[in-house]
Amino acid sequence: MYVLKQCDIFSLGITMYEIVRQQPLQSNGREWHDLRHGKLERMEGAPFALQQIIKEMMCPDVHQRPTAANLLTRRQLLSDEQLALLYERNKARQADIALQQERQQRNTPPKRFLKRFHSII
Repeated sequence: MYVLKQCDIFSLGITMYEIVRQQPLQSNGREWHDLRHGKLERMEGAPFALQQIIKEMMCPDVHQRPTAANLLTRRQLLSDEQLALLYERNKARQADIALQQERQQRNTPPKRFLKRFHSII
């Protein structure tokens, strides 16, 4: 089952490779065999991070290919809406942290107002 999922990742990588290069692949031939051995042609115009993801997806060793769950966490593959949501979540998380720090500071009395108690014996 694991190998079948990784084959799907390879197929998705091939599809992305075709889209980025804007050229369909031949179903056989030197280029096809090169791809199966991890030898990819240049992907001009594609961001370096995307090229790296495609190379990982098309890795000849099936155990080194990313999983679908892993790919869904890659920032480079997120939609504009997902990136905006992630940005807003990070802002909310930072605001929560700042609020907690402010509350902690308010609950700690300043040192200058601490009273000393002396006992007389």
